[in-house]
Amino acid sequence: MPDRTVLVTGGSGYIAGFLIRQLVAEGWRVHTTVRSLDKEAALRARLAVDNAKLHLFAADLQADTGWAEAMAGCSHVAHLASPVPSGSRQAPDELIGPAHEGTLRALRVAQASGVRRFVMTSSVSAVAYGRGNERGEQTFTEADWTDPERRDLSAYAKGKTLAERAAREWVAREAAPAFEFCSICPSVVFGPLWSPDN
Repeated sequence: MPDRTVLVTGGSGYIAGFLIRQLVAEGWRVHTTVRSLDKEAALRARLAVDNAKLHLFAADLQADTGWAEAMAGCSHVAHLASPVPSGSRQAPDELIGPAHEGTLRALRVAQASGVRRFVMTSSVSAVAYGRGNERGEQTFTEADWTDPERRDLSAYAKGKTLAERAAREWVAREAAPAFEFCSICPSVVFGPLWSPDN
């Protein structure tokens, strides 16, 4: 089997942890980004995968530093990094800007690095909020979007909406058909806790 390398952004996140474990188990070499390498040892211990297959890079959604190094040699990107509201009240700019700009930053570097496929974890909140459900069910497509100007929309939902819309517009304008892009819009994630943080 050829050596395959994938970048998983936001490597300390809940979903990312399970994805990294699965990718390494299936023979992938995994690069992952974290905001700081200060907790690298703890993350490696929590993931408990073959350390030779896992490479950590410091990269922040709001800065260019580290992204090119993290993406080097990768054929695929799973973009999971995005700010999630913490228990304390966060200013909207702490969620919206990093989600939007970080996604565009990752896309630009992916294109420059020759990535073939880019998968973005978005959210159902980017497509479904503010729509009636009179029929008891609703099918959503890539043409459906949450209105980011809704007054009752959370900063998290607004950030996810703006980030995914910007990503799709950027890919259509700049990258198609250079690489494949898709987004996944989960509604809620359940699973076993595996650290005090998630």
